[in-house]
Amino acid sequence: MRFKSRKAAVLTVLALLLVVQAVFSGINASDSRTVTVAEVQGDKTADGSGTEAAEGSTQGAESQTEDNTVSITEEEVVSADLNVVYRSTLTLTEAVDKFEGNIDKGDYDNKIVSYTNERLCIYEEPDFQSEILGVMYLGSEGEVLETGKEWSKITSGGITGYVRNVSILFGKEADVIASALGRKTTTVADGGAAVYVGASQNSAQAGTLAEGSEIEVLDSVNGFFMVSYNGEYGYVLSDAVIVNYGLDTAISIEVEKQRQEEEAAAAEAARRKKAAEEAAAAAAAAKQNSSVTTGSVRGAYAATEEEIHLLAAIVYWESGWEPAEGQLAVANVVLNRVLSSRFAQNTIASVIYAPGQFTGVAENGAPSARFQQVLNMSNEQLNARGCYDAAVKALSGVNNIDDYAFFISVKKANYGRYTKYTIINNHCFYMF
Repeated sequence: MRFKSRKAAVLTVLALLLVVQAVFSGINASDSRTVTVAEVQGDKTADGSGTEAAEGSTQGAESQTEDNTVSITEEEVVSADLNVVYRSTLTLTEAVDKFEGNIDKGDYDNKIVSYTNERLCIYEEPDFQSEILGVMYLGSEGEVLETGKEWSKITSGGITGYVRNVSILFGKEADVIASALGRKTTTVADGGAAVYVGASQNSAQAGTLAEGSEIEVLDSVNGFFMVSYNGEYGYVLSDAVIVNYGLDTAISIEVEKQRQEEEAAAAEAARRKKAAEEAAAAAAAAKQNSSVTTGSVRGAYAATEEEIHLLAAIVYWESGWEPAEGQLAVANVVLNRVLSSRFAQNTIASVIYAPGQFTGVAENGAPSARFQQVLNMSNEQLNARGCYDAAVKALSGVNNIDDYAFFISVKKANYGRYTKYTIINNHCFYMF
C-alpha cells in the first residue's frame, strides 16, 4: 500500500495499532469480562468493575466478535485493559504532529520577560525578607529554572534568584512583548551551520552558512529552521542559530547603585550648565501670554489640577525611571503637541489619549487598566520620582527640547529619518 504523504501513513499505522490492541485485549479477557468500547454515557458501577450501563452493549459485543473491529473516534485513546476510555485533548491529527515533532517551541518557552513599571527585584529566596541580589527593569529577559505558583526561579545577567510571577510574562505572552520591545535577529552560531535540502540531517547538504551571519527564518519544523539559500529553500538546525531580541538582562545591586550615582552626577552637571539658560527662558516665558513656541522659550500654559495630574502621570509612565531632564523633556513633548498646528489634538488629555501615540495608555479613547493604576496615584506618590515637579516646571514655560514633538528609546531610534534630534538619557527626541 502506498501513501501520498508521511502524515497519512502515520495516521493509518496509529489506527491499526489501536485496533490490534483492542482485538488482543479482547482475546485475553475471560468470557465473563466482555467489554464494548463505546463512548461513556454514565458512571461506572460502585464496585469499580468497569461494566458500563449502556443500552445495546450486548449487540455491540456480538458485532465486535463477528468482524474483530472496534469503532474508535479520533479523540479517544483506549487503555491497555479496555476498562477505561480516556478522552484526549489532542485530535489524532495533532497527536501525529506531536509524534513527528511538527509542534515547535516558541522563542520564549523557557524564558521570561519583566513587564512592570517598577524595578523588579530578584531575591535570594522566594521571600520578600530575603536578600535582594539584583534588579530587572521593564523589558528585561531571563531564563526560567523553576516555576512555582507565586514565585519562579530565574537566571538573568549572571544573577540567579526568585521573582514574583505577577511581574513577569511567560511563553507566548513573553514572545509577543519581546517582539514589541525589541528587534528579533537570527544569527548563525559559532562554527557555522550546514544547510540541508530537507528538514533532516539525512538529507543532502546544499552548503553552509558562515558563523555570525544574520539570516531570515521563514518557518520552523522538526527542530529545523527553513531559510532561503542560493535562490532555493533550505534547512538549518535550530541549535545552530542564535535567536536574540536585544533585550536587557538583570543587573546587580552594586551595578545599579553605581549607575545611579553616575546618572545623578551627569544630571547635576547638566543642570548647572543649563541653569542660566533655564532662568532666562523662564523670565522670557513669564512676559509672554501666548502659546507660540520660539526656540527654548515658551509661554506658561494654564492647566487645571486634573490636567497637571494627568501630565505628571504620563511623565511617570514614560520616564519615571529617568533623571529630571528626561522627565521634563517628556512633559514638553506633550505640551509641544498641544500648542502645535501640526496636530489635531489641542488639549493635554486629547494628546495623551490619541490612538497609537503612547503605548499601552489608552483603550478606545479611555485610560487602559494599567494606566488607570498610575492615575489613581496621588500627586505625592507621582512626585516620589519627581514627575509632578517635571509637569509643573514644563507648564510654567521651562522647555529643554525646543519644539520636538516625538521621542523614542535610543535603542530603537532611526536617526537617518529625522530632520533633527537630541538625546537625553535613554530617549531620543526628534522631528520629521
